[in-house]
Amino acid sequence: MTGLSVLLAYAGWAAAPLVAYAALSHGLRRAGRGFLVLLAGYSALVWLTWAALRAGTAAASVAPVAVLVPWAGVAVLSLLLYALGAWIGGGE
Repeated sequence: MTGLSVLLAYAGWAAAPLVAYAALSHGLRRAGRGFLVLLAGYSALVWLTWAALRAGTAAASVAPVAVLVPWAGVAVLSLLLYALGAWIGGGE
């Protein structure tokens, strides 16, 4: 499972800028429910990847903490971008 979990870690890292951009987009439209679904899905991907990396028996090239630190940064950045978008957006 180590090979698949490493690919999931890379997918989580690649999705991080898209999640932050989508947070700003949801904020501009003041679509809080969509933003929460997006953040929950991304968080589920990261936490399942973390669990798979931690449970792996072989030495992985990605440490389990290497997916949690970027997740925390993306979560904070996404919340800030959503708030910024909601503050300046019209929300039609």
